Amino acid sequence: MLRIYFAGEKGGTAFAPDDDPLTLQRAIWIDLADPVPIEIAAVEAAIGVALPNRSDLAEIEASSRSYQEDGVSFMTATMVVGLDSDSPASVPLGFILTSKQLITLRYSDPHSFRLMVAWCDKNPLPEAPLPVLLKLLDLIVDRVADILERMSEQIDATSGLVFGRDTPASQRITAEDLRSILRRIGDTHFVVNKVHDTLHTLARIVSFLNLPAESDAEEGLAQRRSRLDKRTREALKTLSRDIVSLMENATYLSANIGFLLEASMGRISIEQNAIIKIFSVAAVVFLPPTLVASIYGMNFEVMPELQWPLGYPFAIGLMIASAILPYTWFKKKGWL
Repeated sequence: MLRIYFAGEKGGTAFAPDDDPLTLQRAIWIDLADPVPIEIAAVEAAIGVALPNRSDLAEIEASSRSYQEDGVSFMTATMVVGLDSDSPASVPLGFILTSKQLITLRYSDPHSFRLMVAWCDKNPLPEAPLPVLLKLLDLIVDRVADILERMSEQIDATSGLVFGRDTPASQRITAEDLRSILRRIGDTHFVVNKVHDTLHTLARIVSFLNLPAESDAEEGLAQRRSRLDKRTREALKTLSRDIVSLMENATYLSANIGFLLEASMGRISIEQNAIIKIFSVAAVVFLPPTLVASIYGMNFEVMPELQWPLGYPFAIGLMIASAILPYTWFKKKGWL
C-alpha cells in the first residue's frame, strides 16, 4: 500500500500506479507499507533513488543500517509487533531521508505508524521532511515505553506466581503452573530483548542525524549542528535522553527476568525435593514393617511364635509400632 502526505495539509492520500507521477514528487512523506514491485518502481522513478529491498533492511551491520549515498540518508530501525498475539516478532523499518522528502518502507503495521497516521489526520504536516521523521521517531519511542511498561507489569505478575504471593501457603504449585511460568518468562525475555535492539537502532539513527553530512564533512560537527533550527536540536536531544532512559529501564527489566528465571528453577528444585522427600520418608516408614513381615514370613519349622495363639496379633502390632515410631521421630525433628 502506498500513501502520500503533503506539507501543510492534513491526512494522506492513497496513490495508485496509474496516478500522476508528479504527485509523488510533491509529497513530503511517502509511506510504503507492504509495497508491490510496481509501487516501489513508481517511487524510485519519482525521487531518483533506489530503495533498499527487504533483505537489505534485515542487515545487522551498523554500516548497513545508517549510511548516506549522494546526499540521501538511509536508516533502518527494528520494532516489536504482534504483542497481542501468540507470536510477537521484531520487524525492520526503513527510513529514507532526502532534502525534500521522507520515505518510509515497512512490511508490517506497527502501532506507532497507526498513531502517526492519526496525528496526520488532525494536524497539518511540517514543511520539511526532518520534522516529520522526528515526530515519527518520537511516536516510536513512546510506543517502546508503553511496551516496557507492559513488560514490567507482566514481570510483576510472574513474580507473584513464582514466589506464591497470590496463592495460599498450603497450596502446592503444579507442573503445569511451572511450565506456564517458564513460558511467560521466555515470552517476556524475548520482547524485552527485542525492545533493547530497537532502542539501539533508534539511538544509532538519532546519532546519525546529528552527524555532519558527507557534503559538509569539512565544516565539522559544530557548524552542522548550528545550521539545525533550535526546535530540531531540542527534539534530537529529547529523543536521545528518552532512548538512553529506556535502554536503562530495559537493562533493569532484563536483570529482573534473569532473577525470575533463577528463582523459578529454584522453585522447581524445591518442588522436586519435596516429592523425593515424601518417597524417602515413606520408604523409611515402611521399611521396619517390611522387615518384621519378612522375618515372620520365613518358612522354618521351628519358630517360637508359630504355635502361639497371639502370634499373629503380635506380629501385626509390631509392624504398626515399627511404622509409627519412625514417623513420630521425623515429626519431632521437623523433617515432615
